Amino acid sequence: MAGVVTLLLATALTPAAHAAEGAAELAPTTLTVSPALQTITYHGRATLSGSVSVADAQLVLLQQPAGETDWTELQTLTAGPDGAFKLTVAPTVNTDYKLAFAGDPEHDAAEATVTVHVRPRVLTNFPVSLWLGGAVTLRGSVAPAHVEGTVVIERLVEGAWQTLATTPLRATSSDFVYRWTPSTFGFFHLRARVDADADHLAGASAASRVIVNRPNAHKVPYKFEHYIVIVVHEYRLYYYEHGKMVRAFNVALGRPGFPTPIGTFHIYGKRRPGGGALGSCAMFYRRSGGIAIHGTNEPWLLSLRVPRNFSHGCARMHNDQALWLYYRCPVGTTVHNLR
Repeated sequence: MAGVVTLLLATALTPAAHAAEGAAELAPTTLTVSPALQTITYHGRATLSGSVSVADAQLVLLQQPAGETDWTELQTLTAGPDGAFKLTVAPTVNTDYKLAFAGDPEHDAAEATVTVHVRPRVLTNFPVSLWLGGAVTLRGSVAPAHVEGTVVIERLVEGAWQTLATTPLRATSSDFVYRWTPSTFGFFHLRARVDADADHLAGASAASRVIVNRPNAHKVPYKFEHYIVIVVHEYRLYYYEHGKMVRAFNVALGRPGFPTPIGTFHIYGKRRPGGGALGSCAMFYRRSGGIAIHGTNEPWLLSLRVPRNFSHGCARMHNDQALWLYYRCPVGTTVHNLR
């Protein structure tokens, strides 16, 4: 947990204070800075605030970046009448900062040290989805440049990040390219991570969700929990869950002058029972014309060979089959009609 650093230096009398034997001791100075430890991501800024027990004190900010052994002066600042001060720093590597008060004829010197750690900024450009059996390129970059560094691409499995692959960073641009061929379908949560080194903490990108779709006859994406495909020339309705075809049904479709619409729609309303020609239930998916998937009061029509052109554009099903579908498909379910 970030805390407050308070350092009191031993009394250091100025030459003027020693001019006479028995001169009064200097008043101790209290200098505090917080937080004592802070972490930022590269290109970010850290705010350091604190107070000194000397009004309007002149302070010096020094820094010692990782790998260096000497302190270098960064800036000077003046505390307020109440001794308060605030400043921002923007380190590119892990850096120690020292605020120093040199003392004056009445007050002792004091200093306080804080550390700001820097995480590299890791960005990714992962594809949203692909089909199982294909390959995609996972891209990303790390800043600042990590010469001869490596990136670990990780997958989230049951709440824990596991290594999927390790790939090098290109020395000229500090970015990476990895060709990935997944071996299974589903949702993948991926990120890129770089390990800590002497200059930086470990850094990781935000997680990206990549969907690997299972192949199917109608290219239904895996992300859909419920999905209906009607193939008009087949007079068949296919019901999918997460890219897997669960059941297929014979349907009757639009007769001449009332064609079943082609395109992508969504169920916007449901009714049970449907009543009359709508049979056991109805799921409406196009407002113009009141087009729906519904049961029927003429089930024998579904036993005829194709073409089964009997409706006003709707998809008629056997009542028990319509109810089976009705209970599984919520409002919002996609209905994709193909020629």
